[in-house]
Amino acid sequence: MATNSDDTSLSKGENEIETFSGQHQRRSDRRPALVFLRGELLAVPIPLDREEVTLGRALEADIRINDSRSSRLHARITTEHDETSGEMCYRLSDLNSTNGTILNGTRINSAFLEDGDKFEIGDQLIRFEMLDEIDREFQQQIHRLLVHDELTGLLTGKSFFSELRREAARAEAENMPFCVLMMDIDYFKEVNDTYGHLVGSETLEDVGAVIKKALRAGDVGARFGGEEFAAFLLDADYAQGMIAAERVRSAIEKHEFPAVRRNGAEALRTHHITISIGVASYPEDARDPIQLVEMADSALYRAKRNGRNQVCAYRPAATTEVVKLRPRT
Repeated sequence: MATNSDDTSLSKGENEIETFSGQHQRRSDRRPALVFLRGELLAVPIPLDREEVTLGRALEADIRINDSRSSRLHARITTEHDETSGEMCYRLSDLNSTNGTILNGTRINSAFLEDGDKFEIGDQLIRFEMLDEIDREFQQQIHRLLVHDELTGLLTGKSFFSELRREAARAEAENMPFCVLMMDIDYFKEVNDTYGHLVGSETLEDVGAVIKKALRAGDVGARFGGEEFAAFLLDADYAQGMIAAERVRSAIEKHEFPAVRRNGAEALRTHHITISIGVASYPEDARDPIQLVEMADSALYRAKRNGRNQVCAYRPAATTEVVKLRPRT
């Protein structure tokens, strides 16, 4: 049958994929990655950009998995060249783990991964994918939405605990101190009652920005929900944790928060708030990270009972000697 000369549609080659922009990317531009479907690293896209990548609980693992059912060095993914097809292949190998590596429902010692395969390490479910640039950007955006509080940009409470457990293990391995801060805005209900909930939301947004600015680069801040915030500071002892907490408290007290909606018709007015902070330190108070959060929370409520707008240590006798806070490296 003769081809219709009026047909101006363009057919895509078998190695091309369609995008909404009308442009096409070749499938050969896709790169291997692991995407976590379950567990603490949910939706995290991790590129396989080395010839060998190990997964496990150990600090020396290339992809560290904080899972009690995972072995220290649980599995390995190696890149191999298929001489027949000329393509790169990716082999998943179990490293004599206690609970095994499960690929598509079957326990394996070694097997090649295909695009879309799912494997389990402990309670983590991981998908092997060949991602193009658009896929990778999408996965990264999904991850950011899942782990960060939409209003403040700080970590969510769940993500905070995940990071805290991971960094606490590293601190213990490297014999490095760290501190946990629990923070709560004083009388925040009055802000909502006086200025309205929209101003209240903008106030919370600004509080997140002030906390982030007051912390060192690399320290981790989070919003637990409502008007409660948290942070942990690595390589910081009790004295340094207290100084950092005081820096946050003072910055909040001095900051002028908008009392009217931004970009609204009303003339700009401002209001002031204060914040109470509790501090707990590893290893002086506890070695378990969750227990440290509970201790910092206990110190926070003591600060509330003592009159608010102050910093309290879980251990009241903790030194408050002024020392320079070491920068994060």
